[in-house]
Amino acid sequence: MVIDSDDVIANSIEEVRRVQQAWEESRRSVSPSGAHAEFVAHIRRTVAFYRALDPAAELPLVSRADHQADGDRFRSRDTSGPVHRLSSSGTTGQPLEVTLDAAAWYAVNYHFFAQIRDLAGLPDDAFRRGRPAVLFVSNKPGRPSFVRPLPSLNDGLYLRLQLPESPQATLALLHKFRAPVLYGKPTYLLDLRAALLSQGADQAPWRPRLLLVSGEPLHPDDRNRLTGYFGAPVVDALASTEGGLIAATAPDETTYRVLAENVRLEVLDDAGRTGPSGRGELVLTNLVNRSTVFARYRTGDLAELATAADGSQRLLRLRGREPETVCFRTGKLPADDVLRAIGHLPGLADFQFVLNDRRRTLLRWSAEASCAEPAALASTLRRRMSDLLPGEEIELQECARITPPGGKKRRFQL
Repeated sequence: MVIDSDDVIANSIEEVRRVQQAWEESRRSVSPSGAHAEFVAHIRRTVAFYRALDPAAELPLVSRADHQADGDRFRSRDTSGPVHRLSSSGTTGQPLEVTLDAAAWYAVNYHFFAQIRDLAGLPDDAFRRGRPAVLFVSNKPGRPSFVRPLPSLNDGLYLRLQLPESPQATLALLHKFRAPVLYGKPTYLLDLRAALLSQGADQAPWRPRLLLVSGEPLHPDDRNRLTGYFGAPVVDALASTEGGLIAATAPDETTYRVLAENVRLEVLDDAGRTGPSGRGELVLTNLVNRSTVFARYRTGDLAELATAADGSQRLLRLRGREPETVCFRTGKLPADDVLRAIGHLPGLADFQFVLNDRRRTLLRWSAEASCAEPAALASTLRRRMSDLLPGEEIELQECARITPPGGKKRRFQL
């Protein structure tokens, strides 16, 4: 039986306990040290794509295109009980349909938050039964709001809130739902901040214990906007439909701890070599989901990975889909130099460079609602770019917003 994700949004306590039990049983059956070897044996035995390979051959690299061409080849025939079906957001291309067994469903939707709690060092008594524990805010159109119990956080509540069109309604809801953890993409939380500021709330209606962000790059200027307004530290998580919770930072740190019980990572360098350390594209093996299998899966995310002698892994840098070097018409610049030069300008809300067939490089920008002199800000933007690249012709375009609702922020549209 396949259950669509929408069918289990209003999970009953009984359903949650069932998937929790499946997850606990899966953890008992395999030791952490043997998880990878057992996983490889499982997929070679039960998954059509891997059954067809030479048993002595190394597992090949696969990509989203392989899964989209024939996803059934990557699904296990050995999954017992109902499976849950969900789709990726599709913000970077065609959505990808994934099935999860009961244990993986619990890991993604419930144990995820226990891992974040432990990583952030939040005490158990920060969460109370029947009270808001995690508030997820979204600006993506068409998604429902719902409430879900979180047994992993003392039976607190996970609330998914679709941001209302009315900023006044948003302010009223935030007074009501004061969760210890505020969660969302950086752009979702920035939209929440903008809505509250428009209602005269110079500071958030409450101070969360933690801001949890995931789903797109967290740039330093946006981090400052969020921590300055909500007065809480940030945990930046790397998570995906394919991988679940892959890695996360400790509060206000920039190095990511890889969740070894969930995944194993490799890196694919520019020369086409894979290894446990280095810079390049992340290659993911998801050890949790035994329904749709992602083994040695090319994620498309650029990062610097370090693997220690004991097997523990860290991401020293996570770039996602953003470039390390930007090729302008008159020269190349490190992306970080550009971000430092203009990202923290007072009154600037967001910006994006578009390099295409235009005769000039396009710099799209938007101002904070509190910006009294947008024309002066535009002049400063032009001057800063002239200092970086004196010969570059920059066309400025003021926008009401840059990233569309539900989209992924891209500072460099190449």
